Amino acid sequence: MKQKRSWIILGAILAALLILYAGLRIYNTNTAKREARETDKSTVYVTNETDAAEISYTGTAEEKTMEFVKNDGEWYYAPDREIPMDQSAVADLADTVTVCRAVRELKEPDALSDYGLDDPLYTISFKNAKGTETTLYIGQAAGEDYYAALKGDGKVYTVESTLVSALTFDLSGFVQTDTVPPISSGSLKKVEVTENGKTAVYDAKEDIAELAGGFGALSFTSCADYHAEEEKLKDYGLDGESRVTVKAVYEDPDSGEEKEFTIYVGKTDDSGAWRYVGTDGSKIVYLVSADTVENTYTPAEQ
Repeated sequence: MKQKRSWIILGAILAALLILYAGLRIYNTNTAKREARETDKSTVYVTNETDAAEISYTGTAEEKTMEFVKNDGEWYYAPDREIPMDQSAVADLADTVTVCRAVRELKEPDALSDYGLDDPLYTISFKNAKGTETTLYIGQAAGEDYYAALKGDGKVYTVESTLVSALTFDLSGFVQTDTVPPISSGSLKKVEVTENGKTAVYDAKEDIAELAGGFGALSFTSCADYHAEEEKLKDYGLDGESRVTVKAVYEDPDSGEEKEFTIYVGKTDDSGAWRYVGTDGSKIVYLVSADTVENTYTPAEQ
């Protein structure tokens, strides 16, 4: 009887704790929602566009304008749409410039010239899908932040320096470069090298080990030309007659299927330390260490 009563008491305590836990969860959730609403009400947005279709920005010091346009959900570099873009990189830029929160809004601002906004350091423009254009001016530094103003708005804000940091004028930061597949001595089957109309096949064990090391060290990070037309390839030694074609046949580690990866090797640059390299199906010309490139098709003993 006492044991049964103890179980009843324990059950009642457990039920009470569950009710208390549920109540606390509801309270915390409601509190979080209320705080989020209050924070959102107090947040001042300088720009707040979630449907950007075009973005451009100009830097006074750089004397250069970067332009991107979105079509069918994909971002392109406006001056040359054939250059493949890293969609995540451009999307991150778009999010930064089109949804910009103010650190603070100046209540009674002086003349725009007092904040460097009459001759801004940066001018950012973007359009939404309907064609509505927004222009944001970034003026001089305000401590760790920057002064900012919208065209025709009359208000002056300060914004975080991360906005300025996002305005990259080096196109390489937005280009989707080629990647080298995972080629190792265990997966590499053979390498076919075609030069001056002659093809040599390397499939001996000692050659495979050396060549796999070359492909393992190969990477494409430095671009000499983002979009080389046929007539320009000759300048890099990458036209059909001049280039060395290196085709690696390897086993894909995920699918187990046999695949091919082909690079084209051109001239050395003026320093002699780098070679111009292209990949099959791409118009980008890369600069790759000459030693690394030559290890992908020249056995060590030769």
